Amino acid sequence: MKRRTFLAGSGLLVGAPAVIIRQSSAGSVSHGTRFPFSVASGDPTANAVVLWTRLARDTVDTSPVASTPVNVEWMVATDRRMTKVVRRGVALAQPMYGHSVHVDVAGLAPDREYWYAFRCGNELSPVGRTRTLPSRRADISRFRFNVVSCQNWEQGYFDAYDGMAADDPSFVMHVGDYIYDVSRGGGVRAHERRALPMTLNDYRRRHALYKTDAALRRAHETFPFILTLDNHDGLEDNTTDVAQLKRRAAAYQAWYEFQPVRYAPLPASPAMQIQRGYDIGNLMRLTIPDTRQFRDSETPCASVSDSKFAFGVYEQACKANDATERSMLGAGQELWLADRLQNTPAQWNVIASTVKMTPFDMRHNDALYRYLQSWDGYPAERNRILDQITAARVPNPVSLSGDIHSYMISSVVRNVGDDPRTAPMTELVGTSISALWPEPLDKPMAQGLPLNPHVNYYESQQRGYMRCTVTRDSLLTDLRTIDFTDKPGGTVRTSKRFVVENGKTGAQEI
Repeated sequence: MKRRTFLAGSGLLVGAPAVIIRQSSAGSVSHGTRFPFSVASGDPTANAVVLWTRLARDTVDTSPVASTPVNVEWMVATDRRMTKVVRRGVALAQPMYGHSVHVDVAGLAPDREYWYAFRCGNELSPVGRTRTLPSRRADISRFRFNVVSCQNWEQGYFDAYDGMAADDPSFVMHVGDYIYDVSRGGGVRAHERRALPMTLNDYRRRHALYKTDAALRRAHETFPFILTLDNHDGLEDNTTDVAQLKRRAAAYQAWYEFQPVRYAPLPASPAMQIQRGYDIGNLMRLTIPDTRQFRDSETPCASVSDSKFAFGVYEQACKANDATERSMLGAGQELWLADRLQNTPAQWNVIASTVKMTPFDMRHNDALYRYLQSWDGYPAERNRILDQITAARVPNPVSLSGDIHSYMISSVVRNVGDDPRTAPMTELVGTSISALWPEPLDKPMAQGLPLNPHVNYYESQQRGYMRCTVTRDSLLTDLRTIDFTDKPGGTVRTSKRFVVENGKTGAQEI
């Protein structure tokens, strides 16, 4: 049956944390076991954070380091030298999760820096830095975070992450495509294999490769990450195909094993808790829906479309796409999102969507085309969300997104042609870390800009990320752009700045 049941709900978990903090006997570890993927942290709250590492012999050997669970010591300190330890314990790294370690450390103070490390036998990990969020009731006046997406190993180096040292964000939000399953060849770097990953071991090897990028590793060592999945991380949409469900299960488990996230999928399960939400004091509410696991087909109009146009990515508009019941989120998750919007205590309300919410029209052979893999493929559900925002008078709603490997700053109108001044929501789309936006995809969007006056800015040739600074008065977004990614050593600069003022819709360049 179709997996339309909302697995996450309000605290209902698909899987439990994979690591239980306890003392336990562990099997002998293979010679040479160490921490080749370094350390990372993620999913911070006001009093907790997930610490991550993964035991391995080296970066290319993803086989288990032992046949039984392995004890891994961990410690958290308030100083970089790890002399003032405030939490410590032993995590049991399970072979069924590739001897990855996920420690959900609780009892921390809100809004402060910590340092952490792991030990396995005589091997000591690098020291990582992390940070907790402000208390949910804290009256904070300023908060900074970065938004990244779409890092394609073949198409460039991830050195844009090194620009974050000057930003010092409280966290880095990754809105999808941490890995790319497809391999095109002929790029800057080669994937470990040309064929699509299909099995758990295939996906483990792909993640292991990406974790060797030096700039990405430095970012994980320095900042907590909040991550979600998009199509290249897993599968495009809901499916009943058994083979595809097995592949999704492999993709989800490998993603979990290599990421600092709180909840694990059950082994061999094609379901996982992805959606979650965060409150940054009373300043900002961040809501991250799952846009992949429950969505209806993203190709409802393929049969009437020109498959050679834009690689078949854009489709001709058709009546099937406008069906009221078509959903990206699923009914349960749509209700969850509505509740978070209607009962928000925050001044700024941010939805982190893997794909853009802004409607966008294009023309091809005198026909109307749209990018139906985005929210343009689910217009009825999008308008229900916008109606809820309007009816509840949600303060300062903003969508943050990625996916199209381009910067796009816009007002989220209900329909193309609506007055942007009446738009219920602002959207800020960040470009990719390294993935390119080829001409067959870029040209129709660039030529379509006159049809879409609600789009303030579009730029597809730059790589980088967004730096967002939220205050009581505004949300300031710096478009942080790197000068090259085809070799290491690129320099990051601010190419544009846009501000959303408190109480107003639409971003203005400053």
